[in-house]
Amino acid sequence: MRPRGGSSQELWLRLALAAGAFALACGLSTLRIGHGAPDFYVFWTAARHWQAPYDPAIIAHLEAQIHLGGVWPFAYPPTFLVLVWPFTLAPLALAYPLWTGLEAGLFVYAAAGLVRPAWATVFLAATPVVFFAAALGQTSLIVGAAMIGAWQLRETRPAVAGALLGLAACVKPQALLLAPVVFWGRWRLLGWMAAMGAALVAASLAFGWQRWLEWRDALAAFRALAPQTDRINPSALSPSAAWMILMGALGLCLAVSLRDLVGLVGGALCLTPYAHAYDLAPLAPVALAWLLEWKTRGWPHAILGGALLAGIITTPTAALGFLTAIAIVRSGVFAKEPTFGFAWVSTRPAEPPEPSPIYEA
Repeated sequence: MRPRGGSSQELWLRLALAAGAFALACGLSTLRIGHGAPDFYVFWTAARHWQAPYDPAIIAHLEAQIHLGGVWPFAYPPTFLVLVWPFTLAPLALAYPLWTGLEAGLFVYAAAGLVRPAWATVFLAATPVVFFAAALGQTSLIVGAAMIGAWQLRETRPAVAGALLGLAACVKPQALLLAPVVFWGRWRLLGWMAAMGAALVAASLAFGWQRWLEWRDALAAFRALAPQTDRINPSALSPSAAWMILMGALGLCLAVSLRDLVGLVGGALCLTPYAHAYDLAPLAPVALAWLLEWKTRGWPHAILGGALLAGIITTPTAALGFLTAIAIVRSGVFAKEPTFGFAWVSTRPAEPPEPSPIYEA
């Protein structure tokens, strides 16, 4: 699977798809105002009260106002406040549709560079991992857009790719834990990733350096609440240190051996103490491409892609089985000429910079 060339026709198609996604997400989210977009409501409320965004009383007041049940703490880093704060300048009824529209548009634009034919990207809107991420106002789509964009630009625009990864890391640090492993050897890219991260950390100090200490305490409190949530990360299967180490080893193995989007997202899923089904959204375009190209990629890839798109990976056991199956399939066991290896992506920048593959088999 190779991203398309940079023709003007392709660019206009991707822009049209992005505009359609923006309009659809805006429209649907406008209808949902007051009916449940708890994730973005929490983001907006925390950023609006940036002097004390991690105060549980703020979220408790929100829950009482909209009759929201469940566990909805704010545990994002202060760097995330930099990105959300501009939306607090608008009322919630406008901020929520704008947020969902922008992240949906950016995600579809990035995804259209991986899916063949590009117009088939529209089917992603019907997949549970993408639909619910947008409906809840979650960050998975904006993080996914940055990841996918960085992957496509890693050879031709390493500085931009690194900046995108740095941006994603400042939203969900746990999702980019293995980025240095996956992109090992691309020093310019990693340097720009670090620079973007440092810039956003510096910008977050405008809210007060105390926010970082408060975030540390919020993470400690969140760890106690995490078992009450519907997690899918395999590490949730057991609280034992041995299991955590085993899952960490699996995640590192996936990242080192695959060194692509699957290794980046799947490896982090093994390491993180918390992940929801919508955190698989960055892999949805890859899964769709596997399904559409089943004749060349083979039925094992198609089955795995279909499983992710169907939304059946909703438990830690299912996630562990999915990641294990990916490791087996990508090892070459099912190939006509088994390779029993994982040399899918070179760590060296391509010469000359041609359109970058999702992975090279």
